[in-house]
Amino acid sequence: MEREQEILLKKVEAFVKELFEKELPKSMYFHSFEHTLLVVKGVKIIGKQNGVSENELLTLILAAFLHDVGYTKQYTGHELASVKIAYEFLLESGLKRDQIEVVSNCILATKYPQLPNNDLEKIICDADFYHFSLPNYIAFAARLKREWEENLRLVYSDMEWDAINLKMLVGHEYFTTFGKQTLQKKKNLNIEKLIQRFYLTGLERHF
Repeated sequence: MEREQEILLKKVEAFVKELFEKELPKSMYFHSFEHTLLVVKGVKIIGKQNGVSENELLTLILAAFLHDVGYTKQYTGHELASVKIAYEFLLESGLKRDQIEVVSNCILATKYPQLPNNDLEKIICDADFYHFSLPNYIAFAARLKREWEENLRLVYSDMEWDAINLKMLVGHEYFTTFGKQTLQKKKNLNIEKLIQRFYLTGLERHF
């Protein structure tokens, strides 16, 4: 990767980290800088498996770093706010408008339900749900539960939350070949864990 690109990536990481530290609400337990770094890791891994070019990888990493910055402005519809912040930052950083548009489209593709239109958008969509495949998925889900309670006033019992997560994971499909062949297998382990938790909680209610 060229030196100019490396400088830009260090700049965007510092920009997002500082923005989150100063402006991200303290109630963002899941959509934090940690989640952003995980999505960045995801696009690197999936992008490499997809054989993307260096320029495409740069686009993906920029989009990953910037995809949730809109949460500093609003919760619902944060993707559009993210695109606005990303556009201003990238334009000021000297990125060409056509590449900024590709970054913007990648950010918008992460809006749920995900509807990616090309390979780059598929990669960032899979990276955004990379945590579905991780051994500590349950911990990520618990953070999101608390985040919804405080930001959306949506309160669920543990059993209700497990049911919501189980439905989400079962209904979700990865878009990339790596996602389908590798991440899906790991996600299935979390589906099994949720099923066990769900039925164990149900059994406990009867005793």
